[in-house]
Amino acid sequence: MRRLLVIIASVMCLGTAPLNAQPASQLKVTILVAQTPVTGVPDKVFMLLTTDFPPGVSTGRHTHPGDEYGTLMEGAVMTRQDGGEWKTVSTGESYYVPANIIHETKNVGTVPAKAVNAFVLEKGKPRVTAIQ
Repeated sequence: MRRLLVIIASVMCLGTAPLNAQPASQLKVTILVAQTPVTGVPDKVFMLLTTDFPPGVSTGRHTHPGDEYGTLMEGAVMTRQDGGEWKTVSTGESYYVPANIIHETKNVGTVPAKAVNAFVLEKGKPRVTAIQ
């Protein structure tokens, strides 16, 4: 009887594992230059990072307290600023998002995409604010 209970418990745990599993792919951000002062502009900082977009991954709607400049190094993504149309940005192409504009970027393709992003942000504010 004890052996049967162990088998049933094992099957139940294995059967529920996918419900608790983490997503296989997530957005990956790598900081290249941490928040650095901008010469002559005491209330601004510069930041440089890379963003890896596995297939099917989205940033979700969000804003930044400053301007964002991005260039796709690999793959392609779709991006939209609030109120605008979705636009495709491919390898070698760049995009710009003004401060405090709600926007979203996603990889709808089948291969990973990678962007280099530069920001000029308001000092002391978080780089990203999620929007529901």
